[in-house]
Amino acid sequence: MADLPRLAPSGVPAHALTVKVNGVYRLMCNYAPERGMVKNTRVLIRALGKRIITVRILRGIGGVSVVDPEDILISRISFTALLETGHTLVRRQFPLAPAYATTFNSCQGLTLDVVGVDLTRPVFSHGQLYTALSRIRHRSHARVRLRPGHTYTQNVTYHELLP
Repeated sequence: MADLPRLAPSGVPAHALTVKVNGVYRLMCNYAPERGMVKNTRVLIRALGKRIITVRILRGIGGVSVVDPEDILISRISFTALLETGHTLVRRQFPLAPAYATTFNSCQGLTLDVVGVDLTRPVFSHGQLYTALSRIRHRSHARVRLRPGHTYTQNVTYHELLP
């Protein structure tokens, strides 16, 4: 039971969440789709309470992040995951995660100020690398990490799959 706080099943937030006013976070689930509060929506924390967090949606308009004028209240919700042991883990937490990192798929359609790409392991498909590097305003705002001693990454194409 002492290990429960360390369990981090997919789709379940961490046991402890540290948030701060004016911090940028992303939603971990579809919280209120009718209000635009869907998974991976970026929000700005406006105020903190014990049971409620006040946020505003951050929207990317013309390559600029714009804060919606409407305050939205977020409460804790229950996340459930089936563990390998057969037990069910229920964690009650705010559906937020820091928005300082994202996946290739989540950044499609966004314009980002700075992009850091870790290529120490190959990307799943060559389109992912393009997606990551095409999200920035200027190439000087990209940082790419390669394996030590390498100056490029391979774009593997299986010629036998091509017509």
